[in-house]
Amino acid sequence: MRNQKGMTLLELVIVLAVALAAVAMTAALSGPWIARESMRGAVGNVNSYFQLAKIEAVSRNRPCRMVVDKAGTLEVWDTMGTPLLLSDDTQLYSTALPSTVSFERPDAGSAVTLLQLGGSGRYHTIFNSDGVAAVGTGSVFLHGGDGYGSVRVHAAGGVDIAYWNGSAWHMGY
Repeated sequence: MRNQKGMTLLELVIVLAVALAAVAMTAALSGPWIARESMRGAVGNVNSYFQLAKIEAVSRNRPCRMVVDKAGTLEVWDTMGTPLLLSDDTQLYSTALPSTVSFERPDAGSAVTLLQLGGSGRYHTIFNSDGVAAVGTGSVFLHGGDGYGSVRVHAAGGVDIAYWNGSAWHMGY
């Protein structure tokens, strides 16, 4: 029986302990990266929803509203041609941002600079049928992990993305 080949219980425990330590280190080191990538995805969602509101306004030939709720939701609404009257708006799209993403910025200022909708934590931009942002130009700033991103809406209807590089905002992906 002494010529049998195989692993002893002690060798097996050592191999498992080393593998477990490697998995634990990988999980600990990837946490901030995963949160940062969630933030980058959320920035892409905010950008997409602004673009979606603009496309809907042009295709429906009437104003559409993009709403950012600081509770973490994005919505696109058809104003039914009456942008000042909220009661007749029809919701077209809605999505929730990941829970690992917050509205925050690394420099001074408000995390959402769009026009506030009533007295709530909701902010909005209204795009006219020609794609121009009639109301609510400004920015939405997001934070996740160790990264910051922003989406800015211009009066002419343009929307751009920027990321914080540690000392300044850098445009684009």
